[in-house]
Amino acid sequence: MRKFIVTTVLALLFTVSNQVEAITLSPKAEVSVLTCGPSSLIHAIYGHTAIRVNDPLRGFDVVFNYGVFSFSKPNFVYRFAKGQTDYMLAPEYFTDFYKGYKKNGRSIKEQILDLTPSEKQKLLDFLFENAKPENREYRYNFFFDNCATRVRDVIENQVDGKIVFKEYNGLNKTFRQHVTVYQKILPWTDFGIHITLGSPSDVVATAYEEMFLPDFLMKHFDEAKIVNGAEERLLVKETRTIYNSENKNKTALNLLAPVFVFSLLLVLVVVFTFWEMKKKKNSHFIDYVLLFITGLAGMVLLWFVFVSEHPAMKPNYNLLWALPANLLFVVLWMVKRLRRYLKWYWPALSIWIILFFLLNFLIPQAFHVGFILITAMLLVRSAFQTYQVYRPGKI
Repeated sequence: MRKFIVTTVLALLFTVSNQVEAITLSPKAEVSVLTCGPSSLIHAIYGHTAIRVNDPLRGFDVVFNYGVFSFSKPNFVYRFAKGQTDYMLAPEYFTDFYKGYKKNGRSIKEQILDLTPSEKQKLLDFLFENAKPENREYRYNFFFDNCATRVRDVIENQVDGKIVFKEYNGLNKTFRQHVTVYQKILPWTDFGIHITLGSPSDVVATAYEEMFLPDFLMKHFDEAKIVNGAEERLLVKETRTIYNSENKNKTALNLLAPVFVFSLLLVLVVVFTFWEMKKKKNSHFIDYVLLFITGLAGMVLLWFVFVSEHPAMKPNYNLLWALPANLLFVVLWMVKRLRRYLKWYWPALSIWIILFFLLNFLIPQAFHVGFILITAMLLVRSAFQTYQVYRPGKI
């Protein structure tokens, strides 16, 4: 979940790889998991996880980072939206890693793993092999294959025996609820992410699945044991705070957040609509804006559902309020001579939205409050236009 300039990463990769290839760890070597705090940068709001291998006798102190992605491939934004983002493993000297996170005000905690010398060597050898150009890339999946889950899986596969995590039912939160906790510091980003996340995000995450978030990986590692036959030992023998940041990224009251903005707009739409009824006026400007926004959102969602490879984006029941048909309707409604043939759309839209509100509890997907407010605005206007077009003497 952390970006690096591509050329720097590649230079470090080749430099460190040459050193790793020749190293045999000493008995003083330590392998640890680094958990870094979040920041207000969009790619860093969930925190970060990496593996550190430190051997003071060999002068070797390297962080292996599965959170590196590159802008070098063409059409990065399109590939990211389509779900074809390839992340990679890249090593970085710990001193550089530390300076970067300290500069950005992000805390670093270290869990020293209780591994045997052979396990440490085996893990380092694997990381070196995995960092080779032909092996380092992987297809990123935010919930199931990211910088945190990769660290968990690598360590699980390299220990002798099995890592047993404490029996724990998790927080009984869905994936969506988990990420919302972190996204609250960026309310508009949270709003946008909720649009694209479909119903798979509303499945309750198990304790094991919670580890897609660095904080939960650290929590579950702290309670885990390595079991090998009759022998068992704690996975983590010591936890250290390397850098304690004062930046807590607290969520403050934000009057420009979506909920406040759309609540105010809903009030204004209701007041304006009543004013129009009282004055017997009918302006379509608000209708055009609402129809265009919801229709365009629906078209974008259709692209994500049918084109994007992100598994968490389909099915997406936001299409029940973000109706692609609204985009076509608003274009046709602007042509006055066509309105007599299209007036049925207003009552149909009103009934659809009412059913959406009434049957919302049956839909297997959570909706952001902002979506409800936008839909309420559309209902007010569609009901008003239904009244207007079906009054005697009208279209």
